[in-house]
Amino acid sequence: MSVHTRLGAADLARIKGELNIQRDSLKNQINAELSRNEQQQYAQVMDSVRDRGDESVFDLYSDLALASIQSHVERLQAVENAINRIREDKYGLCVDCKKPINQARLDADPVVPRCIRCQTRIESAPGAGDATPSL
Repeated sequence: MSVHTRLGAADLARIKGELNIQRDSLKNQINAELSRNEQQQYAQVMDSVRDRGDESVFDLYSDLALASIQSHVERLQAVENAINRIREDKYGLCVDCKKPINQARLDADPVVPRCIRCQTRIESAPGAGDATPSL
């Protein structure tokens, strides 16, 4: 069953275009944040006279910056995976059960890889960690 019977070529082209824009934006954000973080680390090395409080604040800002970068990288992976599913004629199908993903779910977030039933099952499993597939 091809998901393209549910989504027309124009819809897929529009979604792919939106995903490409999102991918480019995420790459720019990641690069900008990496550059800012690198500049902050350079400033820390150059400013050798400071107290432990300043160092703690800098460490906190650095950790927050790295967490933000990690979040952007994870989203970028999800976008890339969705683009690949379009290319492979699998977009809109759950990566687990292979059934169509509800259109409202795709409209809310076009990168979702699973139907709500499979996602709920994974999230409610004991010790559930990151439920994002490595595709």
